Amino acid sequence: MLSAVEEQLSLGIENDRELIIGLGLHLKPAINRHTFGMTVRNPMLEDIKNNYPLAFEAGIIAAMALDETFGVTIDENEVAYLALHIGAAIERKKATNKPKQCYIVCASGVGSAQLIKYRIEASFRSQINVLGTTEYYKINNIPFDETDFIISSVPIKEELPIPVIEVNAILGQKDLTKIEQYVSFEEKSITDYFPETHVFLKQNMSSREEVIDFLSAHAKSVDDLPDNYTELIYEREEIAPTAYGNRIAIPHPISPQTRKTFLTVCTLNKPIDWAGKKVQFVCLLNVEKNSQEDLQDMYNILGQIVNNEKLVHKLIDSTTYHAFIQTIIRMED
Repeated sequence: MLSAVEEQLSLGIENDRELIIGLGLHLKPAINRHTFGMTVRNPMLEDIKNNYPLAFEAGIIAAMALDETFGVTIDENEVAYLALHIGAAIERKKATNKPKQCYIVCASGVGSAQLIKYRIEASFRSQINVLGTTEYYKINNIPFDETDFIISSVPIKEELPIPVIEVNAILGQKDLTKIEQYVSFEEKSITDYFPETHVFLKQNMSSREEVIDFLSAHAKSVDDLPDNYTELIYEREEIAPTAYGNRIAIPHPISPQTRKTFLTVCTLNKPIDWAGKKVQFVCLLNVEKNSQEDLQDMYNILGQIVNNEKLVHKLIDSTTYHAFIQTIIRMED
């Protein structure tokens, strides 16, 4: 099960011993329930789907591997329990990632730099390690080869070999969010995940099928896909609908099919019915076949969108690509 998850999602949790033991302990009674035709209701099902979409998707993949190996078919309720174990492993993996190294620059006063340092350490703990603080005029003394980025309370006009995040001397929530987005998404620009050629706004479509057919036709136009590509999307929908509430659906083929990873988005003028949920924002997710790339950044972005109702409404209301992409970049607003 974990090999299948790793092959499709590259989460780096395949050898998590706590996960392996947890799944083993859970699966024995789950298989017994299946054997004797017992059903179980998971009261957390909708919360898990909405708040941990990546873990739930991994649970679907794990369930398919279970069915393929033992002929044991489990429903969404059981899948959500698998997702809880997988979600915990994803969080453990995040906690063991090497922290980013940063330097703090201020105008002259050591006091303000120390305030920023303490706030960063309190807010980001294992994510950011503050190597030191320095005054603006000593900026060239920073060990750039050991530093990932600079947090500065003053504008820096010089060309430096590392990124600079400009903040206020007293860090506010917007400053913290700006830093969080850099730490989370620095490997790839948000615009790389949402290129203008893949974003279709304010579309007039009236059904799930019309949207899926439209987005899959576009995917076929930009990638060499098999003839049954669209059917593979519907096959995934049959296992569990990909509408996550909050007017969002993230359909995708049941297994990776593309030569590269990309997202294709459309927003709708009016909501449509998607397995009993209203949907107005649809993101077709395509993951590169046999990919080894780390997709955690992309899943983090999608997770933040799924969990932010205000953001979703702003994206649905966007009438231009510029407005759409700026809304994602400024998630804190």
